[in-house]
Amino acid sequence: MRKRENYLEDGISAILPIYTEGVGDTTLLINLEGQKKIIHKKIKSVLKGIATSLSYDIVELRRKYGELLNQKSKIPLPFKHDLVLMPVIVRYPLIRGDETLGYINYRLIERVINEGKHCKVVLKNGVEIKLLQSYNTTQKNMLNAQVVEKHFVQSNYKGIEKISSLQELNQELHCPATRGDIVVLYEHIKKLIEMLESNSK
Repeated sequence: MRKRENYLEDGISAILPIYTEGVGDTTLLINLEGQKKIIHKKIKSVLKGIATSLSYDIVELRRKYGELLNQKSKIPLPFKHDLVLMPVIVRYPLIRGDETLGYINYRLIERVINEGKHCKVVLKNGVEIKLLQSYNTTQKNMLNAQVVEKHFVQSNYKGIEKISSLQELNQELHCPATRGDIVVLYEHIKKLIEMLESNSK
């Protein structure tokens, strides 16, 4: 049985559809460190693999957050508190049906630079991604991603008061964490803080 590829192993900054000579339609995965890897699969297959590894139904995610945003296309996909994939136009199709959308991890966007008709996104790791869409459209995409992220975190991490600290810790570890993992970690940290405060009195 073929082992399922772990796209989350080194984290995800972006996944982009690209044409690879001799292969055809493939996907470029950029990890948290900015390293690039070509995956010989279409981007839809890679997205489905990410969703499956985290026990999500990608169709249901699009339906749920499409209703939240009141739109039917270009829906941000929240997979984890530190992985919200924002869809953006990154290429023109060579043939009918080719995917034009790539996905950038909204949490890792440093800034957006206006380049006239189009723009580019600069990530926190220094990687620059040229987009075939306007600066204003990209700003709207980011607002949508922000709305989706807030709803996702509130729904999945309700009651965790120190979520921002846990996010930073998990990002450093570069490994997938379930909601249960984070709750357990939070409880351990809470007990440790209480113990330290008690000893200092």
